[in-house]
Amino acid sequence: MKKSKLHNITEPGFKTPNAYFDNFDGRLLKKLAVQQEMSEMDGPGYKVPEHYFANFDAKLAQRLKEIEQPKVRSFVSWRNVAYMSGVAAVLVLMLTVFMKSEDTLSINQVETASIENYLNNENLNIYDIASFLTAEDITVDDFVANTFTDESLETYLLNNASIEDLINEK
Repeated sequence: MKKSKLHNITEPGFKTPNAYFDNFDGRLLKKLAVQQEMSEMDGPGYKVPEHYFANFDAKLAQRLKEIEQPKVRSFVSWRNVAYMSGVAAVLVLMLTVFMKSEDTLSINQVETASIENYLNNENLNIYDIASFLTAEDITVDDFVANTFTDESLETYLLNNASIEDLINEK
């Protein structure tokens, strides 16, 4: 509401229901009488019979025995699970035996990177690798055929050797 129209308000805006104050006194006195009766009470209003809790456990156990419990039947038994897992294992075995693929894996299909990773991670030493090689596999040409240029040797030494190593090796 705008400030300029505030001085034009003639009604307060609060309304009461019709005949609200006609019987207001009676309702107020009635409520006060109930509160006075409540304040005069000295206890909570609940009384427990004497010796009620003395044999409560025995009475409760007797009532629970009288209630007939239905027999519990399990849908899944260990015998059924064993049979089902045995059948599943036989089916998987049959599928692997009878559904063989025609493609055989050769060394050419294995990636070079996976072979290198295997050799690096298996901690093989020189003697382990040499046990797989025969005299025909190793020829002098394998070692002599490698030619290194001065530039490649210099780059290798700069990247992999320190000056202290080179001085100490004299």
